[in-house]
Amino acid sequence: MSAGALYFVRDELKAEFADEARFLNLKSREVAPGIIFSEQAIRVFWVLDFWPVDTLDFVSISDAAKKLRQKAKLWAYAGSQNYRRGQLIAEELRARPPKPIVFPPPPAKQTAAAFTLKDGNSLFYSLNPLKGQFAGGTLRFVEDKVGPPSRAYLKLWELLTLTGLRFEADDRVIDLGATPGGWSYVAASCGTPALMIDRSEPDAKLLKKFRQLRFLPGDGLNPPENELATATIIMSDMACEPQKLLHSIRRWLGLGGVRAIICTLKFHGVSDKALIREFADIPGSQIFHLFHNGHELTWVWQRRNL
Repeated sequence: MSAGALYFVRDELKAEFADEARFLNLKSREVAPGIIFSEQAIRVFWVLDFWPVDTLDFVSISDAAKKLRQKAKLWAYAGSQNYRRGQLIAEELRARPPKPIVFPPPPAKQTAAAFTLKDGNSLFYSLNPLKGQFAGGTLRFVEDKVGPPSRAYLKLWELLTLTGLRFEADDRVIDLGATPGGWSYVAASCGTPALMIDRSEPDAKLLKKFRQLRFLPGDGLNPPENELATATIIMSDMACEPQKLLHSIRRWLGLGGVRAIICTLKFHGVSDKALIREFADIPGSQIFHLFHNGHELTWVWQRRNL
């Protein structure tokens, strides 16, 4: 049984975390800047990373490394308290800081465990941190400064990296509320055909560069049924009320050919925690607060039986 959980929280989202903790009756305390501990180990969504944790006492750097090696082979370090001491343990474990990611990354061969120091002679460790090798939830990429029409592409890169979901050449993607086209750029750069639906036209240079992109003017929440019927992936980064989006998603889940749906949940003011749970309760769903998200969450659903 775990000792509890660590939650890695951005300063600007601590109010969201506190509101979600109240909603869940979660009792917690901050143990280091941006790191919150609870004995209850309940999944909270407004966090960069979530670790079910145990604690481990040690007497030296080598002792800590030896004990951690007995738990797992591959480790990631999220530095905070006693940073240099933790870094020395990480070096003993050959847990090097992740380099900027070249997208698409190769599939992970092994899931990383993660640790951070509690104090000078004890640490928290997790054998199944939410963000795996990206301990603490920080993912940085070698950015494309030329091709994408907006920085929204980084959110999709991050989501695909975390989940292992890939766009294939035989997929048919529908990007709802697509303009200016950051997410469609990701699909097209993977060699996947995508239909962009929006009331506003996307960047003409994007359509010219990628022949597999098509644009259809229209309402992102009400795409044509004939287009939906042939879709394999539906995605949306548009600004809309999450309740309306949920209504549309429930309809799209009935489309037999769709294998994945990816949507950004955007909020004005404090988010509706009960509504977020409705998204999370859909079988096959995951919800992340991404490193590249603003005041928003990213929801993804994958059909597991295809």
